[in-house]
Amino acid sequence: MLKTKIAFLVFLAAIFLNLTAFSSPNIKDKSNLLERETTKLITAKNNRYFQTSEQPKIIVETVNRIDHLTPQKLTKSKRSVFIVVGSKNNKRNVQIYSSKDLHGAFTADVRSNIIRSQSDALRSSNRRKFNQGLRFVFRACATTIDQKYQYSLDKYDLTNQERDQIAHPRRVALPIAFALVIIIGCLVYFFKNNLHLKNK
Repeated sequence: MLKTKIAFLVFLAAIFLNLTAFSSPNIKDKSNLLERETTKLITAKNNRYFQTSEQPKIIVETVNRIDHLTPQKLTKSKRSVFIVVGSKNNKRNVQIYSSKDLHGAFTADVRSNIIRSQSDALRSSNRRKFNQGLRFVFRACATTIDQKYQYSLDKYDLTNQERDQIAHPRRVALPIAFALVIIIGCLVYFFKNNLHLKNK
């Protein structure tokens, strides 16, 4: 009888923890895109932030549109980062916003580099691949906050190798350089053939 009561209490506690994790004020999943692993990450990192004196927040929202993604509470927020996912007809638009006091850490370049580093995953219609990209974006934002407030890095932050992906995102210059090499090669071949024909 005692074992049954204990098992029942453990079951109720598990349900309570599960429900509170999904009703976190830092998660608003209107489009039902977030996997359990993603919500756990968001909740765990924000719980750590709650224990600091600054208490920054990273809020993740999904909405059923791909434009007008600016959060309503952005102007009144402090020490907050919003990752907003717009989703409509299998199209996705992911944007990062920050409150004014974090603009120095989250410049336009920083935000675009974070998103660009995961562009393939964030555009994917595969839920698992999309969530992998979104978790990376969340962890990149967390790492930026941790560096801003000089918090010690933890298991939720990016590794050095992952940070390099953001510092050196795939650039447009590489395909342009490749195209130039092909054009130069074609020109050299063309001139060599012309000279060869003239010599005949």
